[in-house]
Amino acid sequence: MSDARGLLDRISAFRQRLESVPRMAETVPADPTTTPHALSGPETFRQSLRQITGAAEVVEGPLPPQLTVRAHKLLRTAKDLLARQRAFAADPVVAGLSARTDNDADPLAAYHRETVAVMDSAVRLAQIFPESPTAQLKLCDGLDGVLEIVKERLAVQERTLALRRADFDRIDQLAAILVGMSQYRQVNLNPLAGLAEELLEDARQTRPVRFLHAAPLSTHSYPGGPETPAPAQFLAAHSLNAAQVIARVVPFDYEWAGRPLPAVVAALVMDCGMMRVPAEVLAKPGPLSPDERRVVEQHPQYGADLLLRYIPDAAPVAAGVAAHHERADGTGYPVGLKGSTAPSLGRMLAAADVYAAMCCPRPHRDAQDTRSALTDALLMAEHGRLDRDFAEYLVHISFYPIGTVIELTDGRVGVVAANHPNRLDPRAPGRPVVAVLAEADGTLLPRPDHLDLSVSARGGILRTLPADRRRQLLGHRYPDLC
Repeated sequence: MSDARGLLDRISAFRQRLESVPRMAETVPADPTTTPHALSGPETFRQSLRQITGAAEVVEGPLPPQLTVRAHKLLRTAKDLLARQRAFAADPVVAGLSARTDNDADPLAAYHRETVAVMDSAVRLAQIFPESPTAQLKLCDGLDGVLEIVKERLAVQERTLALRRADFDRIDQLAAILVGMSQYRQVNLNPLAGLAEELLEDARQTRPVRFLHAAPLSTHSYPGGPETPAPAQFLAAHSLNAAQVIARVVPFDYEWAGRPLPAVVAALVMDCGMMRVPAEVLAKPGPLSPDERRVVEQHPQYGADLLLRYIPDAAPVAAGVAAHHERADGTGYPVGLKGSTAPSLGRMLAAADVYAAMCCPRPHRDAQDTRSALTDALLMAEHGRLDRDFAEYLVHISFYPIGTVIELTDGRVGVVAANHPNRLDPRAPGRPVVAVLAEADGTLLPRPDHLDLSVSARGGILRTLPADRRRQLLGHRYPDLC
């Protein structure tokens, strides 16, 4: 990040010196020798060159050219783009992501460095403007093209940053609430309703499901961000994932469709009781000891009691929180309820909790792809571990939720753009509309090519593209998908 910031400083300094060069009229004859001397005198040029180079006296070397009106216009455009780039680099989220050195470093940081390098190329192009106005105008065509590339990349950067910031803000906001509740502090729970409404609106607008992840021992959502004690970040990320799932399945349940907000709020706070579990236990890669398991299995009831402490009239929500680890076959906890004896909200939370957990990595296993997670959830329902109806609601999310980056059977790579909500067609969950982004050899397409697999007789989706492959193939063009 320091390299990029230093380069931006040098670009800015040169741009300021270059802008101070005298300008000439845009309309000039093709042959400058037929016009009066374009310069106002040797001393004027020495002063201009001193402004550009910063030197006290110029002994030798070519004098700087005057700039045409178009060149000055392009420099003003470059000034505006540079200001946007500097504001982007100064953002605390970007600074934090750029400081990361682990394997999970965000591709946005690398994309930003490339954009700074392109901007540097634009400034270097301006630095070699010839004296001939005609030659300057020709060079302006190239500079204009480079600045358009910078403008497009800045738009991608800013859009990706907005997504990252929204994710981190949600994690931080929910983590702070969980910490406050666990410490019995006075906590304003009104933001929970606002956060739940945001997630419901995302579902209504069919925006992508963004599976978030934080390690059990993490104390920041991004380096330099607000600090909360572990495992609050881990629990907040998982609860947000489960709440996103609930927001997409609750419209299909006759009991909760008319009041979806309490169901999403329940998903957001269902693991508040887990704050009493030591983060080291949640980070343990091996089997838990009997004492550790006993502590973990107490968290649903503890969370329900904690919720009632803050919202005494939230008994239905608290009952769902207490039962979100019960299983239809009686093997769940903390009570071991069987069948439909668990509250309906608890059974819906259980299905969302299991599916969301499988879609994200845990200390003892890697993340499953969304198709495997959905298949396993349906098998658990078939074997009596989950409620069959609520598990089947997950099919509406599809095997490949919108925004999932996939590899087709012919080797091409794309992102799921839409799904076909047809429960009567068993092929529908696996045959979405795909925006193809790259050919089988890894060549990125100039623009996405949309393919509806539901009407394609041959081919289909081979797999969800692994994270490392996504970064390698798409990171330098689509950092928002990585």
